Amino acid sequence: MQIKAKTVLRNYNIFLKKGVFADAPFLIKSHISGFDKFIFITNKTISEIYSEQIKDFCQKLGPDYEILCLEDGEEFKSFKSVESAYSTMIKHNFHRNDIVIAFGGGVIGDTAGYISATFHRGMKLVHIPTTIIGQVDSSIGGKVVVNFEGKKNMIGTFYQPHMIIIDPSFLESLDKKQIINGLGEIVKYGLIFDKNILVSLDKIVSQDNYTTENLIRYENFTGLIHRCAFIKTKVVEKDEFDQSYRNLLNFGHTIGHSIENLSGLRQVSHGQAISMGMIASLEISMVLGYLSKKEMKRIKLLFKKFGLPFKISLDNVDKVIEELKYDKKFTGNSNRFILLKGINRPFFNDGIKKEVIVNSINNCIDR
Repeated sequence: MQIKAKTVLRNYNIFLKKGVFADAPFLIKSHISGFDKFIFITNKTISEIYSEQIKDFCQKLGPDYEILCLEDGEEFKSFKSVESAYSTMIKHNFHRNDIVIAFGGGVIGDTAGYISATFHRGMKLVHIPTTIIGQVDSSIGGKVVVNFEGKKNMIGTFYQPHMIIIDPSFLESLDKKQIINGLGEIVKYGLIFDKNILVSLDKIVSQDNYTTENLIRYENFTGLIHRCAFIKTKVVEKDEFDQSYRNLLNFGHTIGHSIENLSGLRQVSHGQAISMGMIASLEISMVLGYLSKKEMKRIKLLFKKFGLPFKISLDNVDKVIEELKYDKKFTGNSNRFILLKGINRPFFNDGIKKEVIVNSINNCIDR
């Protein structure tokens, strides 16, 4: 399967198929010319799991390359990691015609993307995402970013990749927590854009032999990845620089990022935080009279069935409210939330009263 992304900054191909990583060196050579060397950026955990595949890939694409293994974790999406890459690239005389290859999840993709966008004012960039979130969302669309002073996604820019290679086979190494982490993003696409995604997921989890660990082995799960990736591509084409329509992709992220920040970017995973953020946004939708109690109950049951958090783990609502001011959709005087009038009926709501937000979050807290 192939998706063609057409953006202002760059047109590029997304290759999506089980086992496609074996063809990755050929695909890169066929579509990207004029490079002398590449830097392969990953993390230590992924490097250990796929050491032989990485070695084979680099030798086929080589011969001149460097491998940079960063520490594993959201807190390492930082300037310290960026500086480490810069030092390596300066030492080995990298230039803007060379390639940065991001091999990993969202943290690696965001960090390597930022490195690629800024070194020599822009290098060639290839994403090879190995997590569900990376494959359905974060590798697509050109947002490259790092965290700063404990705040998620504070410093970044827009820089489209030159190619994305998505191999769902990599998902087979994910544990239960990582799979649930990615499911949050897939469910977001189902709630906002395509209810058939939820229907397909429901059919999978309703099977007698279903377990979270074997979710990714179902044949139609690759189809779900393709559907989400296609939707993300079309949303980006419509609003590449996140001025309006693309904001819909941030459903659940407003409060979710606040929860993630409060956890020190460690204790609560991104997918868990976004799931909690979606539940809070749904509660606000219901409190304001846009979403029926019946629909809210139906969605919560889906969250429970899919193994997603349907309650918020939180001690201090005031701290969440304080964190909201860092949300990129907010202005100095007004907040902006993505709410639902029903499944696939999202809309923007500005200037929600603080007490509504506080009460809605309190209603969702797991006590």
